[in-house]
Amino acid sequence: MSNYYSSLKNPPPHAMHTFPPSVFLRLFALSLFFNFAYSNGFKNVVTLAQFGTDANKYNFAERRFLLYDVNPGEGFNLRRDVYTRVANAVRQLRERGLDFVLVLPPWGNIWHWRRKKRTKIRWSELFDMDSLANFVPVMEFDEFVDVHGDFVETVLYLQNYAEGWPENGEYVLKYDLRPCIEADKYYIKRGHKWHGHFFDYAERFHAEDMKCLSIQGQSSTLATAVTNLSPKGRSLMVDRAEVILHDQFGDFFFWQARKSMRYAKRLRSLGDAFRAVQFGNASEYLGAHLRRADFVWAHRMEIPSVEGAAVQVGEIASKLGVRDVFLSTDATASEVETFAHRLAEQNIRTVTFSDVGEDEDLSEAAISIVDQWICANSRFFIGTHLSTFSFRIHEDREILGLDPETTFNRFCPDGVLDCEQPAKWTIGME
Repeated sequence: MSNYYSSLKNPPPHAMHTFPPSVFLRLFALSLFFNFAYSNGFKNVVTLAQFGTDANKYNFAERRFLLYDVNPGEGFNLRRDVYTRVANAVRQLRERGLDFVLVLPPWGNIWHWRRKKRTKIRWSELFDMDSLANFVPVMEFDEFVDVHGDFVETVLYLQNYAEGWPENGEYVLKYDLRPCIEADKYYIKRGHKWHGHFFDYAERFHAEDMKCLSIQGQSSTLATAVTNLSPKGRSLMVDRAEVILHDQFGDFFFWQARKSMRYAKRLRSLGDAFRAVQFGNASEYLGAHLRRADFVWAHRMEIPSVEGAAVQVGEIASKLGVRDVFLSTDATASEVETFAHRLAEQNIRTVTFSDVGEDEDLSEAAISIVDQWICANSRFFIGTHLSTFSFRIHEDREILGLDPETTFNRFCPDGVLDCEQPAKWTIGME
């Protein structure tokens, strides 16, 4: 059995490139170089010992497991933020002497993933498991099933209070077991077992009990609720974990949890090799994240047209003196062609990673991480207002120590020359 604190299974071997042999050999050699070059990055992670918690003082019989899930409609990058909230709840549970291990929910069936509907994607395909375990002990879901069995004792379904906020608008931290409001849409009891989606393992996994918790609070509130409501249970799943907030967004523990989410070495190496092949001097390019799809109607007053975005990128590139733009986008092929054509008129080249990602047989999640890594390492980054994809790039660039002036930038709507720019949530504020 593998170490419960991290996955010891290697990521699946990647498929052979479909590039010409000379290009493939360059990518392979550069991958080896960047594996070494980045093996010592992101050092500022916190260990359990620094929290005053002795990770070795527990015995196996005392070990407990916390699983979690979020609303099925939430996207990949919001889910990444929810991880930091739940991880901080687990940190606080451990500080109270409770030997909780955080069980990581497999990735899959995310609405934004249009090209490849993969399910049961392990975290080790996307993130460095040892780095995650430097913050709190973690394990893959399939490892949990191996050591615990194909069930969880209790599902704690988080929900808002049916009565809403009080009239005075005061936000009070509180929680109460209440009748379920909509959990019966997602869980059904057959005999003595509760059945639900359970990360696409519905046929082989169940819960012994399900309760609904109305909660108004944050990571610490959840930790208190778990301490009081499940004092002896060995396994607990918190569903709709996005309901809880950060204790304090941008504080010390937020950044330590976020820094621990280091990308898997294979994905960083692919991104670094791609940058070196495409751009030579690996940071002399502009990174742009242009959100389209549902943003075109949901936030149409806050984003530019494709042509308008190209104009803004062209102006920035000209000021910087760069002639390469890396574009990360969910735009259609025709929209990308329009964007690239407009920039080509200024002798500026547009590059995307998506075709390479397809050749590598990467999941949508892996492609998005490589996109974000490439944007994070650009000389200058411009993103999309309100996009969690852009938010994660802001955080990556902060962790890399890049100038906030080159990080916290957004596209303005057409016809607006000076729109409000993103708040600068810097590590220096922790």
